[in-house]
Amino acid sequence: MARKGNSDRGIVFKENKWWVRLFVNGREKWYRAQNKTQAKALYGRLKADIREGTYFPEKFAPSKDITLRAWIVRYLEGSTNKGIQNERHYGRFWALLLGKRLLHQITTDDCRRIQAKLKAKGRIKPATINRHFAFLRHVLMVAVKDGILDRNPVSSLKFFPEEKRTRYLTDEELIQLKGVMDLKNWQLVAFAIETALRRSEQFNLRWSEVDLETSSLTLPLPKGGRTKQIPLSEGAKGILRSFDSILNSPWVFPSPGNNLKPRSSTCFVAKAFKPALKRAGIINATWHTLRHTAASRRVMAGVDLVAVKEILGHQDIQTTMRYAHLSPGYLQDAVNRGSLVGTGSKTGSDHDVRNEPSSSKPTEDVESTKERGWLGDQESNLGSQNQNLLSCRSIRFQFFPTH
Repeated sequence: MARKGNSDRGIVFKENKWWVRLFVNGREKWYRAQNKTQAKALYGRLKADIREGTYFPEKFAPSKDITLRAWIVRYLEGSTNKGIQNERHYGRFWALLLGKRLLHQITTDDCRRIQAKLKAKGRIKPATINRHFAFLRHVLMVAVKDGILDRNPVSSLKFFPEEKRTRYLTDEELIQLKGVMDLKNWQLVAFAIETALRRSEQFNLRWSEVDLETSSLTLPLPKGGRTKQIPLSEGAKGILRSFDSILNSPWVFPSPGNNLKPRSSTCFVAKAFKPALKRAGIINATWHTLRHTAASRRVMAGVDLVAVKEILGHQDIQTTMRYAHLSPGYLQDAVNRGSLVGTGSKTGSDHDVRNEPSSSKPTEDVESTKERGWLGDQESNLGSQNQNLLSCRSIRFQFFPTH
């Protein structure tokens, strides 16, 4: 009830709580306060705003803010990203670290301190730290777009520089790897190189997404959020034709124990791929190395970077440019277009450059034809004498050491 004498008639103590009551344009408004002192201050502020014509009820409305843990749960429930497993991993990390914080309580300074501590421990690589903060930045940006948060504290955070190393398997390594793997397991590795699919895209591939007549795969909503068309090489089609899973499973790579479920990529990599790498003596390689191998072999075979970008499904050509240094004559062709050679003028040398072997043309070692067995044998259905640029040809270039 209100105090006697109407000295603070807008302040009400009811149900063991302090409230501020206002009448604005004939309408009653109630605002809760933590204590009497806060209620008096709020009442005075509201009355002053009414007199000055600056009273906006939405300023004093209950906060829409929620904890980071609750917001991450809400975000994951509506996520359609195919990388949902990674998102859940990042979500658990931030839920444990800052889960009880309200969204507006997370500051850029907090993020900087966490970033520095993670790097100082040395257990997580800078690139992995960046992925964790990229997830947090995306989640908070969704909150900004939904009007729950005013600004994203991670937007102004500087990420760590990452080492751009492109590890791919050489011809010798591929031969060694095939030699220590059985045919069925090797076909999964060869298919990854033939198609350049990501691990999740390959192991979740359905037969309904395969069209051998048009030599293509149609992947709905892969990474990037758009339908992707993947051309199939002759080697890839040969692998697909050798599978009998089309008769009893919707999955191209079904689980060995249940044809109605896709094969676990984690289990295959741990039990088949990594042990094979170890037996072959191949180091610093992962399953994603196969995707780099697919791109590198095509670039070294002379496929232009724009075509490689489309095969890999990159949205930005800058991502594909990491393979530019592998292109034979990538910069040489560019400088030759503005060269004086061929304009009728002499540059002081009688040497005919046209008689020089061009570094932009790959030369095929005779011995390499013997080593094509890793992809060209009849047993694995990967061979084709008319391989096009999309297939992974075993070609030795001049910058490879020869014996």
